[in-house]
Amino acid sequence: MKKITFLIVSVFAFALSFTAQGQCNYTLEMNDSWGDGWNGNTMDVLVNGAVVLDDVTFNNGEQFAIPFTVNDGDEITTVWNGGGGFPGETSYRILDFAGVSVGNAAQTGITTPIVVVCPACDVPQVSFAVVTDCPNSTNFSIEVTISDIGSASGVTISDDQATTPLTGLTAGTYTFGDYLNATNVIITVANEDDGTCSVPSSSLTFAGVCPPVNDTCNGAIPVNCNDTVTGTTALASGATDTGGNPARDVWYSFNGGGTPQDVTLDLCASSYDTLIRVYDACSGTQIAVNDDGCGTRSRLTFGSDGATTYYIMVEGFGSSSGAFELSVSCSDLTPPPANNECVDAIALSTGVTVEGTTSGATQNLDEEQPTCDLFGTIADVWYTVTLNSISDLTITTTITGTSDQANIAVYSACGGLQADELACSDGNAGESVSGTALDAGTYYIRVWSDGATSRIAGTFDIVADITLSDNDVFSSETAFSYYPNPTNDVVTLKAQNTIQNVAVYNVVGQQVMSTSPNALESNLDLTSLRTGAYFVQVTINDITKTVRVIKQ
Repeated sequence: MKKITFLIVSVFAFALSFTAQGQCNYTLEMNDSWGDGWNGNTMDVLVNGAVVLDDVTFNNGEQFAIPFTVNDGDEITTVWNGGGGFPGETSYRILDFAGVSVGNAAQTGITTPIVVVCPACDVPQVSFAVVTDCPNSTNFSIEVTISDIGSASGVTISDDQATTPLTGLTAGTYTFGDYLNATNVIITVANEDDGTCSVPSSSLTFAGVCPPVNDTCNGAIPVNCNDTVTGTTALASGATDTGGNPARDVWYSFNGGGTPQDVTLDLCASSYDTLIRVYDACSGTQIAVNDDGCGTRSRLTFGSDGATTYYIMVEGFGSSSGAFELSVSCSDLTPPPANNECVDAIALSTGVTVEGTTSGATQNLDEEQPTCDLFGTIADVWYTVTLNSISDLTITTTITGTSDQANIAVYSACGGLQADELACSDGNAGESVSGTALDAGTYYIRVWSDGATSRIAGTFDIVADITLSDNDVFSSETAFSYYPNPTNDVVTLKAQNTIQNVAVYNVVGQQVMSTSPNALESNLDLTSLRTGAYFVQVTINDITKTVRVIKQ
């Protein structure tokens, strides 16, 4: 159940105290139509010409109440001081001992005195709260808390819905009702010795929509292999946002029952732009996430250890919501491919197409993210290409199965370090990367799909094409040199033949600088560039060589 306490009613919990007959509490109720307080505007309340509330205001919310003590026959006036912003949003009321308005104004003072009338009996001290029965039913009840009844022999609780009254009550908490949601109810607590000493509530109701039972992780609905469940996160469903994106969400749970397996969660038949997340516990670690596994719908596969209960959040991209269909399928746990690690890379031969897969692949956390895919986890496999002489190299992948990605990065050494990365392409499909005039040696090729634990994995073809380079103009340091490297500002390029063109690219392949020196020596000013690695393409005699330069 959920309890909602109404501020206007809770005023009475502190506004009414029991003093000598002829003395009682009245209340200043300040209101703001925008809900951000009075923005520095102030007012005074005077009793018999003496200030009892001086420069009062409130800083946030729609309403704030302050009680003050008066005697029977006293005269109340007010002074509006203003002085703040947005005065047109402000108003106030003076409430008598029973919470009934006896005066009101907006941006002005009350100059005609309000004559105080205190009861000749004790008014019960009481507060009210709405208690919903969500998600068990569409009813609500009212919790009435009576803190003090003064000298009364007892009090009675009644309503305007013909509910049987509760009589002979003393201080305590009582539940009254229940009522159908959206019913407007007024509760009255009356002194049984004198009914004029009573406290009416404001109009109370629960007009909201009960959230679904699986609105929070603790209410997650279990699902099993081969289950298909439907639901909605639309506004009318009552679902709320419990985390992730600012979208309404609902929860399911999965337990493999002792058998490790791959679990695929599929939202492809849903009606809106979905997003799905998997956690290892409520308030635990997110182990898998997918946005667009099938168009704008979501699909992922994660590995269940067979013992953990996993919690599945179905939500939307951004703030999207709507009807969804969640299908759960299970299969034997896919073992990692033989070339899952760089040290186990498979050698590629020139022009020979090799079939590969990222199914079951994992990510070695000692390796750095590829520079063109810096966020999230990846599922990667490794290949090598050996060049026997200075050559041009092109690596191409083609999607052949269920995967939507076969991204490529090329490294000069094994280890997956960004400092060793020569090329990178993450276009969310099959890819192609090229390097020209590469030195003889072994190069390491990393192929991946996004999400080592939220796999959109599958098969692909990969091929390496190698051609010899004409490198006479770059054959020695005498023929071509560049220094210093690393550099803080200027790199000097020197050649025995005319340097025709120079182009500088960042690690994602974007050209950031170009020049045509047409000279034997050129000073390349990198001062304006950010620190990091850059690829400098130098063209001499219509032959282009790429060198890697570090800007510090």
